[in-house]
Amino acid sequence: MRSIVVIFLFSLQLVWAQIDLSPYELSITSELAFAPATEEIDQLRLSFEAQKWPVEVLRYTLYRLRQNPYLVSAFFIQLTIVHPDQSKKIVIPVPINEKYIKAFKTEEGFNESYYDFLSDTFEWVLERL
Repeated sequence: MRSIVVIFLFSLQLVWAQIDLSPYELSITSELAFAPATEEIDQLRLSFEAQKWPVEVLRYTLYRLRQNPYLVSAFFIQLTIVHPDQSKKIVIPVPINEKYIKAFKTEEGFNESYYDFLSDTFEWVLERL
């Protein structure tokens, strides 16, 4: 009985060693996010740049899911938008829902989830800017 407990604890330790518990943080440098968008051209530039951010969040999410295959519940990624001179920053917690985690892990419905994820993340980020 004692050997079974020792084997169980050893296997549990191996599983915990594979799980990465470091914070989920992604930093992006942007000057446009801090500039006044009073002109229509400024708004278009910011919108165009902001369209790249969900792609970076998606890449990071996929990286984290590959890194931690045991992750099954929703989590947040702290998206930090930093001014190039480091004087200002915006922190936006981006939720990663369970439906996306399941789709990205199983690749079942990946294409539909991919589009929805980018769209939801873009809207989430813009609402919080």
